Amino acid sequence: MTDIPSTTHGTDPFMNDAATSAQPDLAIDPATLVRRAILASARELDSALATVAAADRRRQKALDRWFSGFAAQVRNHHDLVDTLVVPTLGARGALDDRALDTLADDHSYVDELLSDLGDALGVLSFGLGSERFWIAKASDLAGALAHVLAGQLEREEQLLTPLAVRCLSAEERSVVATETLRAVATGPVRFSLSWLYAHVTDEEREAISAHVPASSRLVWRTRRSAYGRTSVAALG
Repeated sequence: MTDIPSTTHGTDPFMNDAATSAQPDLAIDPATLVRRAILASARELDSALATVAAADRRRQKALDRWFSGFAAQVRNHHDLVDTLVVPTLGARGALDDRALDTLADDHSYVDELLSDLGDALGVLSFGLGSERFWIAKASDLAGALAHVLAGQLEREEQLLTPLAVRCLSAEERSVVATETLRAVATGPVRFSLSWLYAHVTDEEREAISAHVPASSRLVWRTRRSAYGRTSVAALG
């Protein structure tokens, strides 16, 4: 097995947190839960935009705020895959050029859709154009995003999850688990762990809790109702 590649300033990402290596191997992969939450949220957004009234400026503003948190979570997930998981698996010969190109193309297309949808919701939020036109445009983009994410996340799950089990040690998988949850937890307060926990069971939450930073768990306990209010205002 080849050496683990350096992905951050010449340091080995799997040697940065000695405490993590003591964590047990997980039966539930946090990345799987994040992918599930992303897809569920994309479908919720698609459904919500089909019911937004042209005169409902309050909900349009709420959708814009909600989407900014969601888009950040999608990009955080892709960044982690691109900077930690894929380089390591590629260096160990587990990913060929075709797989690497597919992952890169998927992430690039999703990022483009996120940008276009964010622009459309911003126009709505600030009342800069015809509400009916921009609602229809945002709805079309949300439908495309949900469709593209369904394919992209399924490919990612089927490809990367089994490769991580085969090619990474238990300690390395523990690092990836911790970094996956750290990326979620460092999102906007109203759209971080509360967002993820809204899409997992109590058993799944307990299973991954040891990999969540204590400070993030404290923020979740004190602000967990904030995501609920944000999502209800936006999604209904």
